[in-house]
Amino acid sequence: MAIRPSERVWWLSVLTIMSALLWSAIVLAQERIGQITALQGKATVQRAGSSQAMPLRVQSPVYREDKIQTLEASKIKLLLIDGTELVLGERGRMTLSQFVFAPQQNTHRGVVSIAQGILRAVTRKLLPQTTFEVHTATAVAAVRGTQWLQEVTPDTTAIVVLEGEVSVAHADAQVRGRIVLTPGLGTDVKGKASPTAPRQWPEQRVSKLQRATELP
Repeated sequence: MAIRPSERVWWLSVLTIMSALLWSAIVLAQERIGQITALQGKATVQRAGSSQAMPLRVQSPVYREDKIQTLEASKIKLLLIDGTELVLGERGRMTLSQFVFAPQQNTHRGVVSIAQGILRAVTRKLLPQTTFEVHTATAVAAVRGTQWLQEVTPDTTAIVVLEGEVSVAHADAQVRGRIVLTPGLGTDVKGKASPTAPRQWPEQRVSKLQRATELP
């Protein structure tokens, strides 16, 4: 039996409403962990359980497991509820993989995964049991209340510290060699090689990453 045009419109309306309700249920089921505080250009987010990318705006909330992407000539700044600031430069891809902030249990843990792009991060050690890590295809950076920059491609991670300390190891636990970076020192982690020895980065190289992540 053929469906009349009026019935087709009715069913499309029902499906649209159901999709919106499902999207709302997914968002409500997640834990809000921060919001967007600055945006230049365009950025999108893909929520856990959804296959669609949605546009982000200033004051948009962010949730655990969000996948955030910036487009060309775009930058975005996030402020998490623990005070952590993250700025992702153009053509960047980042996932807020894990986040636990439980002052009553003295527990604070965050894990951010970067597929590509330039990231600027400022973290603070608020609780005794505090860990914050940034994972890439080649490196794991563990920080202890600090400010640092990193540039990520599929096969290379470059990290430089502006304040505090960052411990860097290869993403593959079988690759030996862990180093500690202090202010002004940087390292490169390429392919299956261990992190290079800490060395002073040229001002020009540091400035390039700073400009790429400058936002109010």
